[in-house]
Amino acid sequence: MEINQYIKELLLLNDCVIIPEFGGFVANYKPASFQNNQFYPPSKEIAFNNKLSSNDGLLINFISDTEGINYFEAKEKLNSFIEETLMSLERNRNVYFEGVGYLHYDSRENLLFEPQLKNNLLADSYGLQNFSYEKLHQRPIPEPAFKVEYREPVPVIFKENKLKKLIVAVPLLMALALIPVKNHKEYLLKSDLGMWEALTQSAPVSVSKVETQIDAEFTPVTTKQTTEELRYFIIGGSFRSEDNANKYLHQLVAQGYSGKDLGVYNGLHRIAMKGFSNMADAQKELNAMRNQNPQSGVWIHINE
Repeated sequence: MEINQYIKELLLLNDCVIIPEFGGFVANYKPASFQNNQFYPPSKEIAFNNKLSSNDGLLINFISDTEGINYFEAKEKLNSFIEETLMSLERNRNVYFEGVGYLHYDSRENLLFEPQLKNNLLADSYGLQNFSYEKLHQRPIPEPAFKVEYREPVPVIFKENKLKKLIVAVPLLMALALIPVKNHKEYLLKSDLGMWEALTQSAPVSVSKVETQIDAEFTPVTTKQTTEELRYFIIGGSFRSEDNANKYLHQLVAQGYSGKDLGVYNGLHRIAMKGFSNMADAQKELNAMRNQNPQSGVWIHINE
């Protein structure tokens, strides 16, 4: 048993330990690996070669230094160990080397070694232990939402002075069209845009009459407000202070949003940026805002 322990101690510091006239243990570096959610640090992989039988003096000198005996006494002790090992193998018994593995003969009388390392014999991996880890599962990444831009329609505004000129010009055009071309050929050839402006400016038109016509014909049409109740609002911020809520509301209006204070919920004023009558439109706008500014923190409030 003492010789077994000596071999194990020598394998910690050496890559080859030879038992004279018997064989040698060879240590090969094995890199770190993982298998079945188990991580294994770097280590030494031990093999046995019965052709390494030359005495290199390593094992005998280690026995001599450890037990305080001379070289010849240590060699005799090692020879006795070898004889006992060979006898055990001939009796079809396994010969164990503590913490390293065991030797045995197969059916064809071939000497085989089965490593059974209880400890990591690699000094560089001292203190490293095997450990298991949770299996990682791939999580599907949602596709980014389509960016939808909302643009308010631009109303067409007619200026009053242009409308007055237009009302005066149309009858004059019709009158000129009725003048015979034969008698006024030279006059038409010399006509240009300047003459047209002179005619429009010199035409006697009553201002009160024009204004009456404008009021009668171009009465502005007011758009009917939607009858659908807005229930879904995109919240831009919540404020405990009413002053801060009003300041933020003015900022939204200045930026072109139809801001609105929805009231106090859990002690906070909820300021809406936009309102919608259905959830689908509100969700589209929310996706567009988050895609444009992921840090905005906007969300949807539903009026019950």
